[in-house]
Amino acid sequence: PGPPGLCPLLLCRSHGDRKPRLRAPGDSVLLSCRGDGFNFGNYHVFWYRQRPGDRLEWVSYISRPSGTTKQYGAAVQGRVTASRDNSRSESQLSLRALGPRDSARYFCAWVSFIGFDSSL
Repeated sequence: PGPPGLCPLLLCRSHGDRKPRLRAPGDSVLLSCRGDGFNFGNYHVFWYRQRPGDRLEWVSYISRPSGTTKQYGAAVQGRVTASRDNSRSESQLSLRALGPRDSARYFCAWVSFIGFDSSL
């Protein structure tokens, strides 16, 4: 299972250049997301995507501060790599072997704290 929802607790922001990136099936794409006005290294980074008419789908998680923990969604497992560069306040998502289901709007979000509630 993936991490909790888009904005679990405290601070969550999304940012992107919104420029369409056209690719052929089988190609690769490199997406980047940059934050500003805060210490990027203090935040976990999530990537999500959304196809028209569908719900948000979790793509990846990369831990703070150095990204030693990475998790990926089942739909992209084995084809995706997430990275972060705190000196540039930037995260990148590399997706390979693109297929029709990868056609979506991609979002990044950064979260300062992740809380897990085990109560039912």
